[in-house]
Amino acid sequence: MEKSRLEAFSDGVFAIVITLLILDIRFPDVAYSEFKTSLVSLLPRILAYVMSFIIIGLYWVVHHTSMHAIKKTDRVFLWLNILLLLFVSFIPFPTSLLGRYPFQAWPIIIYGFTLIASNVVGYIMLVYVWYHPHLAIPDFSIKYMRQHTPVYIFVNGSYLGAILLAHSFPLLSYLIYIVVIVSLIVFLPKLDDGINR
Repeated sequence: MEKSRLEAFSDGVFAIVITLLILDIRFPDVAYSEFKTSLVSLLPRILAYVMSFIIIGLYWVVHHTSMHAIKKTDRVFLWLNILLLLFVSFIPFPTSLLGRYPFQAWPIIIYGFTLIASNVVGYIMLVYVWYHPHLAIPDFSIKYMRQHTPVYIFVNGSYLGAILLAHSFPLLSYLIYIVVIVSLIVFLPKLDDGINR
């Protein structure tokens, strides 16, 4: 099966999900004398929005880049992609919780498990293509797997650490999420450079 419809459908879902994030940020109807207080009260939601916007953007970039390594798809790969989109489309919910209950454990935990679930499915897709080489271009090699596997381990291990620290050190959990984002922005282009030449 051709991959064009999968890409079009995925791009549509990513676009909708990333748009839904902003719907949770609403400025309350207050007198101007309360403007600054109300704006400050929105900062946790704005932080959660920015963090999730970038994370979903990273998922889209990785998905887009990975498609360069795919020649065609089959039914199993399509369903794996749908499962990935299911978890990605769930991200606005824990994002909303982070904004409403900043630095509280359970929103941090739900957020972390959602990201881990998305990453696990993304890695399963990678492994599936590795075991079905007819789906991939010739450049998809063991080197590609060896480069990306440590990234998945680092990211999911970091998210698990953020989850475990959520009750005791919630601020540190937030910092872990931010460090992962910055690390991916810096290092992913270097990893994907070879597959896109």
